[in-house]
Amino acid sequence: MTEQIANPFLEGHGVPVALADVEAELARLWGPAGVEAGGDEGEPAVTRVALANLIVECLDDPARVASVLETVMAHYPCRAIVLCSSDATDRRIEAEASALCHLPAPGLPQVCSERIVLRAGPSAHDLFPGAVRPLLEPDVPLILWWTSDPTTRPGLYRELAAECSRVIVDLPDPIAPTALALGLDRAVHHFSRDSAWFAITGWRELIAQLFDPACLAGALDQIAQVVVEVDASRLETPPRPGLWLVAWLAGQLGWKPTGRPTITPAEGSSRLDARFESASGPVEIALVARLSTTRLPDPVVAGVTITCRDPRGESILRLARQSPLAPAVRIDVTSPEACRLPRVVDSTDPKPEERIAAALASARLDPPFDRAVTIALGLLGLGPR
Repeated sequence: MTEQIANPFLEGHGVPVALADVEAELARLWGPAGVEAGGDEGEPAVTRVALANLIVECLDDPARVASVLETVMAHYPCRAIVLCSSDATDRRIEAEASALCHLPAPGLPQVCSERIVLRAGPSAHDLFPGAVRPLLEPDVPLILWWTSDPTTRPGLYRELAAECSRVIVDLPDPIAPTALALGLDRAVHHFSRDSAWFAITGWRELIAQLFDPACLAGALDQIAQVVVEVDASRLETPPRPGLWLVAWLAGQLGWKPTGRPTITPAEGSSRLDARFESASGPVEIALVARLSTTRLPDPVVAGVTITCRDPRGESILRLARQSPLAPAVRIDVTSPEACRLPRVVDSTDPKPEERIAAALASARLDPPFDRAVTIALGLLGLGPR
């Protein structure tokens, strides 16, 4: 058996390169990488793929991004340009390059993407946009993955966002409403999306399926109350998964907000109440956030209760997760038109890397999200953006 030669570049270890020579160094590194992986110069054993240029801002919490970036790039191969902060006091940028590879199927060449890490001290962060531009692959989309509070660096956020075809705002939760408002400001970028939107995909599907039976089709237009429960480790602001679930439902059904939402804190919980008007009458909304006894990296939707008005009696549709980290969701439906036995289905919330991969693979145009943005910001007490 031929002994495979270790290659730091191919193994994902950063190789320091001069910023002005990144492209030349990458070309030089890829040749030996293919040979050392078991191929030759004419038929390398690795395939370079770049579906997009992905600018990854991780100036505040690089560890949070590093833990998911490799999985994201396996789902969506791209050239990743990662912006990191350093302790340097001079105005210069240091660079390093590495390959991130995965095996798509046995017998096939490895699929590899490039990761270029740029590091600069706080006094040189404004140099990042100029450093990024020469590193972009031509003829593929340019996407910004922003992970910190954009209000701390509004100039950098606006400049990078302005040059991208899409923006993924991946903020920690809880986050100040003003940070979310800037990240989703349509005047900054019309195609910005919150990663938390992709955390509720399973819940959106389950709610839609509740109204699939013909006997409940009319109940969709008779909703009188919605209560969304969310478990979270911190309660400073309404958790975004619950916020987006309410905004999605209101946007899809054409509800119009009336009055001002109120937030009532309590011991170990917080409640946001809002009122909407539908074609059939008022709709009361409650978003109840509870302090979880389980350590949760991100807030999770724990349950949804929908009450529908009906002259013959209320219809109550209830979805409830058995425990914060369990996939099992119990479904109960009580209605004059349909009374079904409870059932349990599996609906696993997407992991952080799955949310980002879904955001990258999704279409730029997302009418449900566009309808939900103004409603979500309104629930936080912010005007249209």
